[in-house]
Amino acid sequence: MDEHAYSETGLQALQSARAAHHRLDRLEEDVKDIHTLAQAMAATRVEMRDLKDDMSDVKKNVSRLTAQPGSRWDRLVNAAVSAVSTGLVGALFVLILR
Repeated sequence: MDEHAYSETGLQALQSARAAHHRLDRLEEDVKDIHTLAQAMAATRVEMRDLKDDMSDVKKNVSRLTAQPGSRWDRLVNAAVSAVSTGLVGALFVLILR
């Protein structure tokens, strides 16, 4: 092989190395982007978990609040039944003791 062939082969190898470095640089940028995306996804997962916990607490509070009017109604009915029964028992005593 003559000197020109060696020169041509060396030039091709240099161009190939430059192209490979260029591709590697692009891949490094892609890897950085993927890493940033993975970090964002992890942060979103944590936020979603916290949001789920908060929603669970809200559901419990809403259930407790919706149960309160029912328990109040039950207390009102119990008070009314107690008053009526006390009145009937009182009236019965009055009739017996006359």
